[in-house]
This record gives sequence, structure tokens and C-alpha cells, in this order.
Amino acid sequence: MMAQIHGHEEQLIHDVWGDICLECDGTCKPKIHLYHIKKEEIAVLICPNCDFTIVVVEVDKLKSETIQKELEQKEKTLIATHHSFP
Repeated sequence: MMAQIHGHEEQLIHDVWGDICLECDGTCKPKIHLYHIKKEEIAVLICPNCDFTIVVVEVDKLKSETIQKELEQKEKTLIATHHSFP
């Protein structure tokens, strides 16, 4: 079971984070925290050097107009999808 969780975390890092931090170009792997809220999985990836953070949530939850307006107001917000393409 732990191997599956570790494999899932590594896949998230590979798909979302890549090899370097987008903010500081650091090559350290991000700290990753997984949260399960109701039926939704949320992953938080944090750079250990500069605290740059990427939060991965289910895309269906981002279709709310309120959330979309809030995201448009924040200049340094990046929206990415994980496994959203068939």
C-alpha cells in the first residue's frame, strides 16, 4: 500500500512539478501533502527552497464562477490539470 502511495506521489511530482521549481529553478523535489476531503483528493506541492506552492484539485470543482473570478484576480496563480485528458 505504501508503495502505491509513493508511486502516486512520484507521478504527481512528475506530471505537475517537473524537474525544477517554476519560481526559483531549484532542483529539490517538492514536499507533497495529500488531503482527502469528502470524495475529492487535493495535493499540495511545496518547494523546500522558496515555498512556491502548487495545489492540485479536481477540475470539475473549478467550474464555479466564483472560483474562476477569484483566480483571475490573482496574478501568480497557475491552473493545471492532472490526468484530465483521455
